[in-house]
Amino acid sequence: MRLTLLLASLATLVCVLPATAEEKVSIRGTPASVSPADEESKKAGILGTVLIEGRKDKDTEYDKAMVKVTRATKIFKLIGKDLKEASFDDLKPGVKMEIHFAGPAGESYPVQATAGKIVIVSGR
Repeated sequence: MRLTLLLASLATLVCVLPATAEEKVSIRGTPASVSPADEESKKAGILGTVLIEGRKDKDTEYDKAMVKVTRATKIFKLIGKDLKEASFDDLKPGVKMEIHFAGPAGESYPVQATAGKIVIVSGR
Protein backbone atom coordinates (compact mmCIF):
# COMPACT_ATOMS: atom_id res chain seq x y z
CA MET A 1 0.00 0.00 0.00
CA ARG A 2 2.76 2.49 0.93
CA LEU A 3 4.77 1.54 -2.14
CA THR A 4 1.76 2.19 -4.38
CA LEU A 5 1.22 5.60 -2.76
CA LEU A 6 4.92 6.44 -3.12
CA LEU A 7 4.94 5.47 -6.80
CA ALA A 8 1.79 7.50 -7.46
CA SER A 9 3.38 10.52 -5.76
CA LEU A 10 6.58 10.17 -7.79
CA ALA A 11 4.61 9.87 -11.02
CA THR A 12 2.74 13.06 -10.16
CA LEU A 13 6.00 14.91 -9.48
CA VAL A 14 7.48 13.76 -12.77
CA CYS A 15 4.44 15.15 -14.59
CA VAL A 16 4.31 18.45 -12.68
CA LEU A 17 7.98 19.41 -12.42
CA PRO A 18 8.71 19.84 -16.14
CA ALA A 19 5.77 22.25 -16.50
CA THR A 20 6.92 24.24 -13.48
CA ALA A 21 10.55 24.33 -14.60
CA GLU A 22 9.54 25.58 -18.05
CA GLU A 23 7.93 28.65 -16.51
CA LYS A 24 11.26 29.92 -15.12
CA VAL A 25 12.13 33.05 -17.10
CA SER A 26 15.78 33.05 -18.10
CA ILE A 27 15.79 36.72 -19.13
CA ARG A 28 13.25 39.53 -19.56
CA GLY A 29 14.09 42.65 -21.51
CA THR A 30 14.30 44.23 -24.93
CA PRO A 31 16.52 43.26 -27.83
CA ALA A 32 19.51 45.49 -28.51
CA SER A 33 19.74 43.71 -31.86
CA VAL A 34 17.95 41.04 -33.86
CA SER A 35 19.91 39.32 -36.64
CA PRO A 36 18.31 36.91 -39.12
CA ALA A 37 20.40 33.85 -39.95
CA ASP A 38 22.28 33.50 -43.21
CA GLU A 39 21.10 30.92 -45.75
CA GLU A 40 23.46 28.19 -44.56
CA SER A 41 22.33 28.58 -40.93
CA LYS A 42 18.68 28.57 -42.02
CA LYS A 43 19.26 25.19 -43.67
CA ALA A 44 20.54 23.98 -40.28
CA GLY A 45 17.32 25.14 -38.58
CA ILE A 46 18.54 28.44 -37.14
CA LEU A 47 16.26 31.44 -37.66
CA GLY A 48 18.61 34.04 -36.18
CA THR A 49 19.97 35.55 -32.98
CA VAL A 50 18.75 38.09 -30.45
CA LEU A 51 21.01 40.14 -28.18
CA ILE A 52 18.64 40.90 -25.30
CA GLU A 53 19.25 43.21 -22.35
CA GLY A 54 17.20 43.61 -19.19
CA ARG A 55 17.48 43.50 -15.42
CA LYS A 56 18.16 40.54 -13.24
CA ASP A 57 15.02 40.27 -11.11
CA LYS A 58 13.85 37.76 -8.49
CA ASP A 59 12.23 35.65 -11.21
CA THR A 60 14.96 35.93 -13.88
CA GLU A 61 18.46 34.52 -14.14
CA TYR A 62 20.33 36.93 -16.42
CA ASP A 63 20.49 40.60 -17.42
CA LYS A 64 22.08 40.18 -20.86
CA ALA A 65 22.17 37.25 -23.30
CA MET A 66 22.96 36.33 -26.90
CA VAL A 67 20.15 33.94 -27.78
CA LYS A 68 19.93 31.62 -30.78
CA VAL A 69 16.42 31.20 -32.16
CA THR A 70 15.76 27.92 -34.00
CA ARG A 71 12.82 26.29 -35.77
CA ALA A 72 12.16 24.42 -32.52
CA THR A 73 11.80 27.69 -30.56
CA LYS A 74 8.18 28.40 -29.68
CA ILE A 75 7.42 32.10 -30.20
CA PHE A 76 4.28 33.72 -28.79
CA LYS A 77 2.74 37.15 -28.37
CA LEU A 78 0.82 37.87 -25.16
CA ILE A 79 -2.50 39.48 -26.06
CA GLY A 80 -4.54 40.13 -22.94
CA LYS A 81 -4.14 36.87 -21.06
CA ASP A 82 -3.88 34.72 -24.20
CA LEU A 83 -0.75 33.51 -25.95
CA LYS A 84 -1.00 33.81 -29.73
CA GLU A 85 1.55 32.30 -32.10
CA ALA A 86 4.15 34.72 -33.41
CA SER A 87 7.20 34.48 -35.64
CA PHE A 88 10.86 35.49 -35.72
CA ASP A 89 9.81 38.58 -37.70
CA ASP A 90 7.90 39.81 -34.62
CA LEU A 91 11.15 39.99 -32.62
CA LYS A 92 12.27 43.60 -32.98
CA PRO A 93 14.38 46.03 -30.96
CA GLY A 94 12.21 47.87 -28.43
CA VAL A 95 9.78 44.96 -27.97
CA LYS A 96 9.72 43.65 -24.40
CA MET A 97 9.99 39.87 -24.20
CA GLU A 98 10.64 36.96 -21.89
CA ILE A 99 12.94 34.18 -23.01
CA HIS A 100 13.08 30.68 -21.56
CA PHE A 101 16.34 28.91 -22.43
CA ALA A 102 16.40 25.37 -23.77
CA GLY A 103 19.34 23.64 -22.17
CA PRO A 104 22.28 25.21 -20.38
CA ALA A 105 23.66 28.70 -20.98
CA GLY A 106 27.29 29.15 -21.99
CA GLU A 107 29.58 30.54 -19.31
CA SER A 108 30.40 33.89 -20.84
CA TYR A 109 29.14 37.44 -20.62
CA PRO A 110 26.75 37.90 -22.10
CA VAL A 111 25.63 34.31 -21.69
CA GLN A 112 24.95 32.39 -24.88
CA ALA A 113 21.97 30.09 -25.07
CA THR A 114 19.26 28.66 -27.31
CA ALA A 115 15.69 29.84 -26.83
CA GLY A 116 13.12 27.18 -26.07
CA LYS A 117 10.27 29.66 -25.72
CA ILE A 118 9.93 33.39 -26.34
CA VAL A 119 6.93 35.41 -25.17
CA ILE A 120 6.52 38.96 -26.49
CA VAL A 121 4.89 40.77 -23.57
CA SER A 122 4.55 44.24 -25.10
CA GLY A 123 5.07 46.05 -28.37
CA ARG A 124 6.82 49.32 -28.99
